[in-house]
Amino acid sequence: MADGDDLILLSLSSRSFAPKDRNEAFHETFGRQILKLEIDPLDDQLIDVEMQLRILPGLAVAKASISPIICRHTSMMIDNDDPVIAFVESGSVRFKQNGHETIAHAGDAILTTGGLVGTAEHTTGRMINCRISRSLIAPMVSNFDAEIGKLIDKGNPAIPFFLNYTNVVNASETIDARLRRAVVTHMLDLAALILGARGDAAEVAKNRGLRAARLLKLKKCIQADIGNPDLSLTSIADSNGISVTYVRKLFEADGTTFSEFMLAQRLAKAYELLAAPARLNETIAALANEAGFNDISYFNRTFRRAYNATPSEIRQAIRRKD
Repeated sequence: MADGDDLILLSLSSRSFAPKDRNEAFHETFGRQILKLEIDPLDDQLIDVEMQLRILPGLAVAKASISPIICRHTSMMIDNDDPVIAFVESGSVRFKQNGHETIAHAGDAILTTGGLVGTAEHTTGRMINCRISRSLIAPMVSNFDAEIGKLIDKGNPAIPFFLNYTNVVNASETIDARLRRAVVTHMLDLAALILGARGDAAEVAKNRGLRAARLLKLKKCIQADIGNPDLSLTSIADSNGISVTYVRKLFEADGTTFSEFMLAQRLAKAYELLAAPARLNETIAALANEAGFNDISYFNRTFRRAYNATPSEIRQAIRRKD
């Protein structure tokens, strides 16, 4: 785990090693030393693993594409007892741990731990593993050890929101310290709900984690459809199956409004288009329309207020640079 507010980024690739040395080198360097696993191919072929690790304070996310391999976590490898939630994106995995033998298929999730010996036999596929600090999750969920080695209910409503956060973390090369703390807090809340938080802890997790995750999803929906001039509070609420009132409350709790956020995103998109050298010959009106503005006067007015410059001045500055 990272110390303080650090974010550690690691990329592991079996292809970093020459074919003749690959299996042995990956086994020793990445398997034993970094992942604390004995990793061997299942079919005497070359190991083919591509992994992205994002290590935050109290939380680590690993996303990997893998060839058929067997991973053994031996007693000599145990250096923590943190819980790990493993999500199978494609392929299948046979887990053996805590007296259970469980096969997880695409779409399944299973609870494992670094504190017990175990094995995982993987077919070709993709995985997401999330290690969570026991000291942070235990006060919220006190009874999860009995579930180690078992499948997690795939219908748990917190799972898709948790996975959205893993995508955000994996795609980010830099996250400032304040945002890192918020991301970890929200992911811990969602993990607590996945692992069966009860009572006051569940209420706190729902209020903090689920609301933040819903807001993140709403913002991503807005950004994905920002060029649609018909994008509205009602259309976003309908597409997410929630009420207009709830959408308003989520944005208000974030210190803004739906309209303010949408306008800021449209202006940012327009600025991006205006600053693109490949788009310099297109009219400002056409680019504004692509960013979702259908009133050029309103666009010019709000753009100048946001950037203290007109669209034409921004474009002229870009041309001078070129």
